Amino acid sequence: MDNLYMKGELLQIHTKNEEVIEGRFYSVNNDKSKISLYNVKELPQGVEDKGVCHYYDSEVRDIIKLQEQNEQTYLKLTQKECEEIIKTSKKYIFINQVDKHFHEAIEDLVQYSYIALSTDGANMGRKCKMPFVVLSTPQQIYIFDIQVMQYHAFDAGLKKILECETPKKIVHDCRKISDCLYHKHNVKLNSVFDTQVGDLIIARNKSSRLPTAVKTLAECLNTYLGLKHNAIEEKLDIVQCTVRPLSTNIKENLAKNIAYLHRLSEMINDEMMLPFNRGIECYIENIRSCDDFKAWELCGKSGHTPKDFKSAIEY
Repeated sequence: MDNLYMKGELLQIHTKNEEVIEGRFYSVNNDKSKISLYNVKELPQGVEDKGVCHYYDSEVRDIIKLQEQNEQTYLKLTQKECEEIIKTSKKYIFINQVDKHFHEAIEDLVQYSYIALSTDGANMGRKCKMPFVVLSTPQQIYIFDIQVMQYHAFDAGLKKILECETPKKIVHDCRKISDCLYHKHNVKLNSVFDTQVGDLIIARNKSSRLPTAVKTLAECLNTYLGLKHNAIEEKLDIVQCTVRPLSTNIKENLAKNIAYLHRLSEMINDEMMLPFNRGIECYIENIRSCDDFKAWELCGKSGHTPKDFKSAIEY
């Protein structure tokens, strides 16, 4: 039973009893023996059940991912990219003690120029300690249980990573997590690529005005990657986040929420750099594309901005 589905995707289940069931993906259990759907209807009658329905591997013959009308043109990632990101989110590593696995994670993280840092668990800022810190390379997600390890986790390597220039930390809205880390954990977050800031810069460049409201992570994933708004779980249950042992559902949501940050940062960086790159292209072609007479004339004007530069750098 494949589990490479995103919550809300439209699926069709064919059972061994020749039944055809259509519904939206909700979850799959750890051993992939049970898949859960919501907004379920049995074809051809089409009577919809709004609740969550469960189907077991022993009764399922085939599962088909249905293509919705506007989905392919809307999604800005390839199917392969989506599947790789979902695979990464499924193989997260949970760490709740400073041991061999902890140090291996730290060693892996410091090999990269960029790592992602989730803001989950820092929604209250300095009002309470973080129950966990979630960091990710492009290939591996690590969930560090700070509630269990306390300051030992920061002393053993997390503090150095978060304060160092390298790796740079990809975050969406670093304000509250920076506040929490500093006032509750004595960690001064440094060297950040903030995707929310990037979106503000792009919006300002496009409209010449700075937006008064900021976009959530889900909204940015929708804008730049074409993902549905329910691709991540932005509001985690605060009580569940502090219950130990940490539930599998919370761990999976933590991994899912950070999984797209690397790709999002690349898309935002590319769009921020678009005017700059177009300006360079304008410079490259400015003289060499002209005839001899015009080239000679332009060589004498190299102290001035090229005539077509303004239009070249517009979005």
